[in-house]
Amino acid sequence: MPCCLQRQPTMTNYKSRSRFYDPSRKSAKVNFIVCVVAFGLFSGAAWHSLTSTLDQQQRIHCEQGWQPACESLK
Repeated sequence: MPCCLQRQPTMTNYKSRSRFYDPSRKSAKVNFIVCVVAFGLFSGAAWHSLTSTLDQQQRIHCEQGWQPACESLK
């Protein structure tokens, strides 16, 4: 039989090999905490990258002589 026609394993027989995090074996409380922590870390990283990029852009514009950029840095 060609390899593309072979029967694929079903998800009911699937067993996670990861010991780090297996959501089917954890309680709803642990799953919620993991989601909140992951969301918080992602949000913090996005906020830091956006604000640092904006500050850097304003400094460059101020050095180029744009008066509104210099006023916003004060």
